[in-house]
Amino acid sequence: MQVTDEILLKAIEDKDEKAFSQFYERYSRTILCFVLSKVHHREAAKEIVQNFWVAFWENPRILRPNKNGNVKVFMLQYLRFRIYDMYRIAVPETIHVEETNIPSVVTADAGIEKKELMKIVRDALRNSSSLTQDAFWMRANNVSAKETAMKLNTTTQTVHNKFSHSLATIRKYIKKHYPELIKYSSTNITLFTFIAIICDFIRG
Repeated sequence: MQVTDEILLKAIEDKDEKAFSQFYERYSRTILCFVLSKVHHREAAKEIVQNFWVAFWENPRILRPNKNGNVKVFMLQYLRFRIYDMYRIAVPETIHVEETNIPSVVTADAGIEKKELMKIVRDALRNSSSLTQDAFWMRANNVSAKETAMKLNTTTQTVHNKFSHSLATIRKYIKKHYPELIKYSSTNITLFTFIAIICDFIRG
């Protein structure tokens, strides 16, 4: 019976080199192929992968196993955020969704990852008003602010305000519950990055 990722992670926390080697053999090809498929640049991909393995050895807790003890979904999500770090551009937090212009990282096999990310977003907005949630999901689905306002019987300014509030709520939730996913070096950049990821998944 194959040793689960969760067991290997616990051993790696104790600096078990054998466990690390086993984990590396299990996922090294998957990780390299995944990153290469997103950045299409071997040297950039190798740098991201190398940084991942160094970070993982120093702190295996950057990954979380699911209920089956598997970390693949979370690991690819973590790598996706690291890939987006390459496209950091300082922009206003009020940037409109249709103005985002970051390459898509959604693939046909990302169904499980999409489901988990959507759950994170829904959990983050769970205590928000129905108007706030509706405004967020409609704007995230690229419905114009004007059309959203008409359907929700409110003003476009309210739609913009509710959307911005939603993003701030999501950012705060991610920072508290999933700090390992995003490096908060810049509020604007990080928020822009997360907007793009959310919208990629929703539209995928």
